[in-house]
Amino acid sequence: MSSNINRSSSEPISPPPCLHLTEFRSRNGSHPFRALQDCLRVKPGRASIRRDPHEVPRCSDCGESATSRLYACITCATVSCHAPSGGLYHAAAHATAMSAGHEIAVDVDRAELFCCACRDQIYDRDFDAAVVLAQTSASTLGGGPSTIPSPRPENLRKRRRVDYRPWSPDQHERFLMGSGSSPLDSDNSSSDLPRGLRGLNNLGNTCFMNSVLQALLHTPPLRNYFLSDKHNRYFCQKNGNAGNAEKRTANDRDGGNGNRNSRVCLACDLDAMFSAVFSGDRKPYSPAKFLYSWWQHAANLSGYEQQDAHEFFISMLDGICEKVERDRRKPHSQGSGDCCIAHRVFSGILRSDVMCLACGFTSTTYDPCVDISLDLEPNQGGSSKIATTTSKNSCAGESDCMKTGQTCGTSTLRGCLEQFTRAEKLGSDQKFFCQQCQVRQESLKQMSIRKLPLVSCFHIKRFEHSSTRKMSRKVDRYLQFPLSLDMSPYLSSSILRSRFGNRIFPFDDEPDATSELASEFELFAVVTHSGKLDAGHYVTYLRLSNQWYKCDDAWITQVDENIVRAAQGYMMFYVQKMLHYKATERQGAS
Repeated sequence: MSSNINRSSSEPISPPPCLHLTEFRSRNGSHPFRALQDCLRVKPGRASIRRDPHEVPRCSDCGESATSRLYACITCATVSCHAPSGGLYHAAAHATAMSAGHEIAVDVDRAELFCCACRDQIYDRDFDAAVVLAQTSASTLGGGPSTIPSPRPENLRKRRRVDYRPWSPDQHERFLMGSGSSPLDSDNSSSDLPRGLRGLNNLGNTCFMNSVLQALLHTPPLRNYFLSDKHNRYFCQKNGNAGNAEKRTANDRDGGNGNRNSRVCLACDLDAMFSAVFSGDRKPYSPAKFLYSWWQHAANLSGYEQQDAHEFFISMLDGICEKVERDRRKPHSQGSGDCCIAHRVFSGILRSDVMCLACGFTSTTYDPCVDISLDLEPNQGGSSKIATTTSKNSCAGESDCMKTGQTCGTSTLRGCLEQFTRAEKLGSDQKFFCQQCQVRQESLKQMSIRKLPLVSCFHIKRFEHSSTRKMSRKVDRYLQFPLSLDMSPYLSSSILRSRFGNRIFPFDDEPDATSELASEFELFAVVTHSGKLDAGHYVTYLRLSNQWYKCDDAWITQVDENIVRAAQGYMMFYVQKMLHYKATERQGAS
């Protein structure tokens, strides 16, 4: 018995072939499915049987179309249904009633082989080759075999994981660094705080701005961009002044407002802030210049009133990209990489699928986004105060709950993401106009993430506004959020695979398919809100060198991880794991 176990563990076990498929191949030659290539139609994400656009396939026995799987017989093209949950086995009944050779059928919507006698899906290499040929032919203009491009290897196989290896300079590189650079001077060189960790003075109800700026100042791609002098404020201002001189006459007629607004560059003010924060000075910094520039960009939000941190985050990114777009004299493509640094870091692409429940027609739209706003899960019992107290004393239990997305009466970030990507039936007042039925029909809507950004920002909807009661309130419920987050279950490829099966063509439907490594994220900043809706306070928790720090305006303190977990998260910032390297131990000077 031990020898059998050893052999089974070392050799792959292949399932036994279907006897009905073997008999079908013996009667119809070595390539019985190549003729089906012309009968296949490629849809976004899958292949199906080609038919008239206005034709709705139905079972020849019961007339069902949407409540069961439909299969077309390979021999006679009879369409039959198969729904074990509803007790419908008309496909099996058709195979039994007909002569030998009618057991093999093909799924009408998925183009997958099915044995009606075995009542199970089957695999055939020749049929799968016909499907791939139909897909590649549809993706080319000519459609001929000579013009079929070879698919990219990274789309057909998983990329090899490359571990991060810390770089250490050799003797020649040490000499170059020593002769061409000098260490930064710091008054507090003996401080244990990481470089760049500096408090921001509150200029009058500006904690909303300070909390977001602290997160942005320690966003790895954004930090690397500004500290490597990719945006030089001196050259930007020089070029801006030269362009403004040409338009000064026209702006003077407008009262000078256009000239003043054109000189505003939030990226330049952010560049100056990066230089000041990472200069080594530990005294609190006053972002007055940045605040004034933001007031000029968002005049409706100017003043010393408390603002929403999420609204400031969106407004600031728009202000940076608006200046870049005006300088380039061409519109930028958000989400594609051909845009400013703000959107290159934070911008992703959401996919929305609306499916008609009558005929199955699906309308797909893509929208760029710089963050994802999530609703808290429905309350499963227990108050938020109890959940917060429990979280402080049972961290091990929290981690177990967060792995499955389920909680003991509290909401989790994974649960909110599952709720965001879950298919929902639209109400009768939101009927979808089906292009195939040419009437408004009830439909299902499902959201998914087509492209992940380098940094994912999740905004929790804690402020509710009721138009009927004409009042607003804050939702003080506890939310569990993990330190490491796998976003692969919420990608469009995963959603489509769960809906349509495993035959998904990433090079046709998902040209920007995210690799396995790029879907893993690490938490590095949490913006929290405490207090009431009209009288609250924002605080940011930063994760630097695997240690948490609390940024409360001008005060920076080191805190324990449990305090961060128990905080009332409002905005969470996650960076791709391949950009979040583990901190190495400090080495003393030799």
